[in-house]
Amino acid sequence: MTGFLVVDKPRGITSHQVTQEVKKLLPRGLKVGHTGTLDPLATGLLILTVGKATRLSEYLLKKDKCYRVKGVFGLKSPTYDVDGEVERVECRKVEREELLRALKKFRGEIEQKPPPFSAVRVKGKRAYQLAREGKEVELPKRKVRIDKLELLSFNYPEFELLVCCSSGTYVRSLIHDIGNEVGCPAVVKELRRVKVGDIGEEMAVTLDEVKRRGVEELLIPPQELLGFPVLKLEEKELEAFKQGRSLKKEGLKAGLYSVLTKNGRFAGVGEVKGGSLLPRKVLL
Repeated sequence: MTGFLVVDKPRGITSHQVTQEVKKLLPRGLKVGHTGTLDPLATGLLILTVGKATRLSEYLLKKDKCYRVKGVFGLKSPTYDVDGEVERVECRKVEREELLRALKKFRGEIEQKPPPFSAVRVKGKRAYQLAREGKEVELPKRKVRIDKLELLSFNYPEFELLVCCSSGTYVRSLIHDIGNEVGCPAVVKELRRVKVGDIGEEMAVTLDEVKRRGVEELLIPPQELLGFPVLKLEEKELEAFKQGRSLKKEGLKAGLYSVLTKNGRFAGVGEVKGGSLLPRKVLL
């Protein structure tokens, strides 16, 4: 069993807990991982890796993401969401036009500081561990990219946005920073991941459905989600690929490929470079 399982993560549990629930349904010793953590508050696309596909996580981790997020003005929290210790703050009413003007400043490449309660490592420890210990966490700013920032609805103090962004963007920080920009603190009330690369939420199945139908039935072959061009190899070529040897492949565009056997079984990821196919991940 090797492939991806696209789960619609429910609210209130961690990504790790979802992984453990799926692991219970599989033969003992079979690896299960995920390709990008969602906060317990968040719902939506959580892509799990099963079996040897755990070695392919990096390719999905780097993909751009889209989220629907509901924010609330007039509240602040150390976690930047309603799961933290929420404090009500008196501030003037934010008008729709003000919010629209503020959103313009966050489109494109921006600098962003991760939330104190995040999984970023600081001197070997997660930021959230240090924050829970009451220690000051000074996280450096990082460059992220916001490709789409669209106001879906606004009924003060609540607003809903569609955010499409580069991997590594913190939507909680984005909402926090938007609040600072308009002069009225804001926190995340609801967050849903709706897209990872070209993978949409319509592909996701609930945990209940996974338990009812079984993992094997719902497992998606790696080549269907990786989004790389497909390259089928003949027997001799496949043997060379499995042994980690490069193959002459003239006329192919440079880049990563999903390498398949003649019968369509996923064999791994190869990179075409300078007219040769170089094995990058061999799964057979």
